[in-house]
Amino acid sequence: MATALQNISPGLIHEAKLGNKDSMNRLVELAGDRLYAYIYRLTLDQTLTQDILQETILFMIQSINQLEHVDHFWGWIFRTAMGKVQHYYRDQNRRKTVELSEDERVYIHNRVSADFNDGLTELLRKELSDAVFMAMKRLKMKYRNILILRCFENMDYAQIGAVMNCSELRSRVMFFRAKTSLRRELAMQGFGKYYFLIALALFGIVTTSAKAASSATITASSLEVGFTASLIAIISSKIGISATAIATTIAFVIPPASLIYIIPFACFAVLFVFFIYLASIYNN
Repeated sequence: MATALQNISPGLIHEAKLGNKDSMNRLVELAGDRLYAYIYRLTLDQTLTQDILQETILFMIQSINQLEHVDHFWGWIFRTAMGKVQHYYRDQNRRKTVELSEDERVYIHNRVSADFNDGLTELLRKELSDAVFMAMKRLKMKYRNILILRCFENMDYAQIGAVMNCSELRSRVMFFRAKTSLRRELAMQGFGKYYFLIALALFGIVTTSAKAASSATITASSLEVGFTASLIAIISSKIGISATAIATTIAFVIPPASLIYIIPFACFAVLFVFFIYLASIYNN
């Protein structure tokens, strides 16, 4: 996971594990901004982000000796932060707000008021920023998490699986669904597929610590999930499940001697699913 370490060297983490106070202080300083962005993108609540950030940093200081491999540092600390976010919402029975407050709107507009050479007018950039912020609020937490890990933390699917405690294939399927859900939410607010990458980049800018560089680059390659994962996601969707259920019912109802007549139907069903897959690729 060398790419995930970024500006934190394995040597610094190793020294912190050995109890070097200067190294630990430096580690806290370097990890702080990135952890803040990760937690804020999960909670979309600045006050809660500060609280969970402090809890996560304290855990890191107290428990870094539990980290067996220094190159797994970010996966370990992201998993810790995610657990604390889940604990807040689940165990305290909190409800996530899905509307933008006026303070949030002002903050968002201030962060994207400059010219980012994205081809948008300032008004359109603010409207798109509001839309993607609202869309992210409406997503399931696991979908938001995997979008963050893939698009903003640049983790591969194996690394994401380790953070989210699932297989690499499962992480690919989940990312496909998260991407589809976000695209749908944006479309409901009037922003089609053309705005998808720009919207993600704006979300990255808005949710980055003010002390960090206010830029975010999302590439098309980071949104790829592969044929198998896409097909599994489509087949396991509501449409896919319905088609499978119909085909299964027909297979049980029709006598075995008549099954030969079902072959064309089965071929059609396969082609139908394949064309849905092609349509999903086109819409990405």
